[in-house]
Order: sequence, then structure tokens, then C-alpha cells
Amino acid sequence: MPEHDPEQELGPKITSALQNQAHNQSGLQRNGLATEARRRVHRRRQGWLAVAGAVAVIVVGGVGVNLLTNNSPVATSSSDSGGSAVPKRSGNALAPTPEAAGSACPTDHPILRAAGPSALQASTGLDLNTPVTGMRACRYGFAEGGTGLLGQENFDAATAQQVVDAIKVLPERNPALPVFKCAPPTAKPSEAIVLRFETGAGVREIWVEYDGCQSAGFFTGSHTYGLYAAPLKLFMTGSVRPSGGTYLNALKGW
Repeated sequence: MPEHDPEQELGPKITSALQNQAHNQSGLQRNGLATEARRRVHRRRQGWLAVAGAVAVIVVGGVGVNLLTNNSPVATSSSDSGGSAVPKRSGNALAPTPEAAGSACPTDHPILRAAGPSALQASTGLDLNTPVTGMRACRYGFAEGGTGLLGQENFDAATAQQVVDAIKVLPERNPALPVFKCAPPTAKPSEAIVLRFETGAGVREIWVEYDGCQSAGFFTGSHTYGLYAAPLKLFMTGSVRPSGGTYLNALKGW
């Protein structure tokens, strides 16, 4: 019978134990590597989610700023408009522009001192081919105690142009009107009308004579047109309408 050797029994056991330990260690290593890999993937995923959330906040915030910028009313002062020449309103009506204000009837008009309608200068008179944008009719009296402005009326561009068109087709004299021979004291008219037209070059005038016995008609400073009813009835209204006149008394339809 062979002799029992303890070393022979321990050898296989030690070898088996070592193999088991090595196997367990490799398993632990594999498990540890897998765990570490999962942990890293989880951290990367959390990082991506954080970045995506930050981008979404920035985009939403930018859209909100744009909406506020585009839709919010911005108060601007009148100086921001570059001083555009827009007429200011007074109540429900437009305040007169400088041109309209300049066409107002002067209380001391040159016609009050003029020797006659021929004193109107061509530079002040209206060229009937000039476009007009408005008109002021001014009635002046020359009689003692009644000298000065007797009345005035304002007319729009359409009426002003109608007056011009009605005058420009007239001859130099109306043959239907009488020719008077009178003494100098009665030659001067007691009143006359000044038509002040608004134009692009400023105010231009036509003097209208219908009284006395010197002359009658429409005077532009460069031309004389006969006195006819067609232009007169367009502006002889209100305070500008005379009660009569030497030539008006002989003229029908005004």
C-alpha cells in the first residue's frame, strides 16, 4: 500500500483555488469595465441633454426678444420725422400753411394808393398759364369814410382755377358795356376787388374794376380782359359781393 502524501492532496486543491480566484478576478474585471462603460455613457448622455436644454433656452429667449422688439410700440418725437412740412391741425381743420397765410387780404393794399388798375406790375400780376392752388378775394373801398378792406372770401383750388380759365378766354373789352365820358371827380371807382392767387412762386394778383367811369375789366399787370359775368359770379359772394357799380349795373348775370 503506498504511503499517504499530504502534499499530493494539497497540490490539486491549491491549483483549483488559484484557477477559481483567477476566474473570479477576470469576471470582476469584466464587470468593472462594463460598469465603468455604462457610467461614462450615462455621463455623456447627461452632458448632451444639458447642452440641448441650454440651446433651447437661448433659441426661445431670442425669439421672445425679437417678438418684443418687433411688436412693441416705440414712442417717437416730432423731431424724428426730419422736420417734415406737415400742416398742424387746429381743432378739426388744418392750420393755414405759410403760402395760404400770405394770401390773406392786406388791410393796406397798394390798390388803395394806385392811380388806376394799370399800376399793377407784371411781376405781381398773375400769368394765366400758371397753375393756382387757391384764391382769396379782397374787396376794397376808396370812398371817403369807407376806405380800406370791405370784405374777403377764401376759395379752394378748383374754384380758383375756374376763375382763371373763365378770364383767359375773354377779349380785351366787353362791347356790350357802355362807354362813359365823365369828369375826373367821378372817374375814380368807389371800390374794386383784388384776387390773390396762391401759386408755386407765391401770391399773384388780378385787379377787378367794375365801378367809376374810367375802365372796367380784369387786369393782370401784363394784359387787360373785358368785364364779363362768367368769372364774376364765381367769386362775387358773401362779403365780397358789391351792391352795384357803374359797369355792373349794365352787366347782366353776375
